[in-house]
Amino acid sequence: MKLLFLQDDSGIKEFSFTKRKVLLTLIVALVLGGGFFYLALDAVTGTIYQVKLTHVKENNARLVSLLNTLQTRIDTLENHIMYLQNQDEAIRAYAGLRDVDEDVRNLGIGGTRYDKTSDLDYLIPDDQVKVSSVLFDVDQIARKVKLQRLISEELYQSIRIHSEEIGSTPSVIPINSGYLTDGFGWRRDPFNRQRRFHYGQDISARRGTPVHATADGVVRYAKRRGGFGLVVALDHGYGYETLYAHLSSMEVEPGDTIERGQKIGEVGNTGRSTAPHLHYEVHVDNIPMNPRDYFFLSYLD
Repeated sequence: MKLLFLQDDSGIKEFSFTKRKVLLTLIVALVLGGGFFYLALDAVTGTIYQVKLTHVKENNARLVSLLNTLQTRIDTLENHIMYLQNQDEAIRAYAGLRDVDEDVRNLGIGGTRYDKTSDLDYLIPDDQVKVSSVLFDVDQIARKVKLQRLISEELYQSIRIHSEEIGSTPSVIPINSGYLTDGFGWRRDPFNRQRRFHYGQDISARRGTPVHATADGVVRYAKRRGGFGLVVALDHGYGYETLYAHLSSMEVEPGDTIERGQKIGEVGNTGRSTAPHLHYEVHVDNIPMNPRDYFFLSYLD
């Protein structure tokens, strides 16, 4: 193959190409072009990969942060549910209802944790909260909330039915300030040091401290009674009676209808007493009971 090229002021030069040279030239051009194309493509692909990898890492970091936030909120909800359960138990004790059996609670929330992974767990580092763990905890929370709702509904219905009896149940400490001293049980008599059974709870307080009724009822008697000094006794119905002794004054009379929290007298030092204090007794069906078992609520503020 011959090719002629005409050049100015230099005459004519003749160039000749063989098929082999043309083919070789094309191959070299293709190889060089392919090499440059590969390098360029590799550079572009690497850049795109790094960008995508950065996005993936950022998304994973946000996912881990979200899971940690959800786990924190779940723990907070767990604490709230535990508080509600404790309140439920306190109200049941106050209302004289039996506690919810622990087996019933466990059955209601589905038992123990199971080992089930999520398709997204592989995205989370081994030392972080897993998606499957959060999903399980959410399911447990939902079950606990549903169970607590049913328990609370049952409790509400029981309290609604027995509200009158609840109002007649001694449930508070009879004075707003003071210190619990001698309790229910055997003790040394402060006068003769002999061992005697103490049927109430003594509460040390300043003379004149108001004394409140611990439940709704009717004044059975209000008078001076031997070693008890000035005494008020209340009949609450349903077998409940309370007694308030060593008073300095009485503000009720026999037959008066009394509401829980109403002032009935003041702390004193009358009768067989060594210092100002209130002697408080609770009787159920004429049997003395430990008053501390009926301190469901704190002072009457």
